[in-house]
Amino acid sequence: MEERNETYLSDWLAHKITDEQLKQLVSAEDFTAFQNIKDTLASFEISNPDLEQNFSAIKQKLAEKKQTKTKVIPLWRYATIAASLLILFGVYHFFIAENKIETGFGNTERITLADNSKVSLNAKSTLSYCNTFEYKRTLELEGEAFFEVEKGSPFTVETSLGDILVLGTKFNVIAIQDFFEVKCYEGKVQVTQKGKSTILTHGESVRFYNGTAENWADESSDKPTWISGESSFKNVPMRYVLEQFKNQYNVEVEFPKTIENIKFTGTFTHKEPTVALQTICLPLHLKFSKDQTGKIIISE
Repeated sequence: MEERNETYLSDWLAHKITDEQLKQLVSAEDFTAFQNIKDTLASFEISNPDLEQNFSAIKQKLAEKKQTKTKVIPLWRYATIAASLLILFGVYHFFIAENKIETGFGNTERITLADNSKVSLNAKSTLSYCNTFEYKRTLELEGEAFFEVEKGSPFTVETSLGDILVLGTKFNVIAIQDFFEVKCYEGKVQVTQKGKSTILTHGESVRFYNGTAENWADESSDKPTWISGESSFKNVPMRYVLEQFKNQYNVEVEFPKTIENIKFTGTFTHKEPTVALQTICLPLHLKFSKDQTGKIIISE
């Protein structure tokens, strides 16, 4: 807008546009300022006017005029703005900000929550919850975790495959790809998957995958074996067993499609990959090797 005003002013001084035309192009305030400039210039006698020099002088006057209009914001307004920003930041941090814990390949982590509940997070898993967890006990899980929940208000674990609701108990959750498994070690849990709920008590488990649902009971342990460095499985399809192996050892595994649904019952260690592969493959009469890139090749 400033550049246009300068153009209108130069055209008006050169008599290319009339007073009435200029009034249509600029504000009344700018027209008055232009008139003052014209009157000032008229008081000088210039036989051979230097238009470029005069125009520069006019631009300088316009700049000075603009500077005199600069508004000064009182200090108290800055303080008010700063206080508002601090309040907004505090509200975001307390009510919206999310805590996220992620584990890498072969790593586990134990977390104590605000209500003193404990969560053991298995390798390549993610746990998320808001700062308001103490008032609304809800978490999101991707991967595998073992929960030891303090009694109190409802405690909910949400996954992409289903939700678990408890009041105070110990349970393990696996939610990897399309494999969803919950085992109750103490107390009682409610597992909801696709709108249907199942109640589990001590030693009971439920598993969903590939459109199927399985229930079984086993009271032989009080916590999952992976916490002690060993993954265990009961009739689990090989593709999920090998996914857990990859999470522990950070290696690529190639295997034929014909074995991905073969059921595996057994364990593998988290300490030595070759020993782990032997305990997975030998019972099923499978072979394994490693190529030059370190990829594990499993074959029949």
